Amino acid sequence: MNLAAGSSSRRCATVLTGVCVSLLCAATFTSSAQAISRILGTTGTHPVAITVDSHGNIYTANYGSNNVTKITPGGVSTTNWAATSSGPGAITVDSAGNIYTANFSSDNVSKITPGGVSTTNWVPAGLKPRAITLDSAGNIYTANFGSNDVSKITPGPFTNSSWAATGSVPYGITIDSHGNIYTANGGSNSVSKITAGGVSTTNWAATGSFPLAITVDSAGNIYTANAASHNVSKITPGGFSTTNWVATGSGSSPQAITVDSAGNIYTANSGSNNVTRITPGGFSKTNWAATGTAPVAITVDSDGNIYTANYSSNNVTKITVPKPAKPSVRWSSSAKRKTVTAVITPVAGVTYTLTAKSGGKTKKGSCKNVRITLGKKKLARRSCKIKLAKGKWLAAVTPKKGAAKGAANTKSYKFK
Repeated sequence: MNLAAGSSSRRCATVLTGVCVSLLCAATFTSSAQAISRILGTTGTHPVAITVDSHGNIYTANYGSNNVTKITPGGVSTTNWAATSSGPGAITVDSAGNIYTANFSSDNVSKITPGGVSTTNWVPAGLKPRAITLDSAGNIYTANFGSNDVSKITPGPFTNSSWAATGSVPYGITIDSHGNIYTANGGSNSVSKITAGGVSTTNWAATGSFPLAITVDSAGNIYTANAASHNVSKITPGGFSTTNWVATGSGSSPQAITVDSAGNIYTANSGSNNVTRITPGGFSKTNWAATGTAPVAITVDSDGNIYTANYSSNNVTKITVPKPAKPSVRWSSSAKRKTVTAVITPVAGVTYTLTAKSGGKTKKGSCKNVRITLGKKKLARRSCKIKLAKGKWLAAVTPKKGAAKGAANTKSYKFK
């Protein structure tokens, strides 16, 4: 198939897989003040998809070796952890820790238990399943590149191989909190929306050129990584599309996309061997962190760490954001009013939350910007206050930068 993903002014090598064509360019492995990247572990041959479980274990679907690699949070890699059927092109994990791969070459799905026991031909899917996702009820959905539709597989399992139609050549799939399914359609430069009941709007919203991946944030906004136009499209829950929302960098060929709990968007750029970070407001850092060679998949864990599966170097990159320092806090309280006040010396780019816990109860304070006088100087501070009840309380000011939380500054209080 001829699925060229754009061009670059640098000298590049074109790599053809059964899944896509990538432009792969050499890049220096570096880190910045914003992010620190390192190789976490090796994988099987040509990892093209990646996921993370609730314990922080990383799994890759290895297209070239027909298997799944498991890498522990400490970086211990079992490169041939479990077999799959032919050509695994996508991977996901359920709440029980079971792994599922969509097998592009054999038109089916493999299931692997948390212990690594694999049913390689677990159920059939549509033609050339290219992406996979799960809903909260444990139903599995595959985006089928060869048949322009989505399969639905129940936990039973039962497969409806042509559950809903999509636009042309669906490459990516995601699901929102209401159970709506969305596919990124590389052949029609569009997103399809499918309701939980299976009603499809095949060309629901336009995208940039050749969207290969898709994700959704907590507010229901949809984002696609557009490999040929080197940008990200943003689509509101109502279907309004900004097709060229943010550029990912010249020649970057973004092939994967994810979003963290703070709403920051990340793309894996196979053409420039790096990750782009985009804030919820649309500010882009195009060379935010380096990766291994040809990153074609990306995921994020609950702590905000980013991982990429690197197709040509057969490994996984872990990207961490330095956690903010423990905040400097001046504590005070009023026994009569049963209030606690924390005056914080703020750091640029860091947000602060004041909470207090007593037994199973948690309360959250309110914060505002203030200025204090110190000698002849007026200094900016962040003042947070919380009203409590009788009892013993542990008050805490917790710093957060992006999705990374730092150590809290705490103080105990007792009110009668």
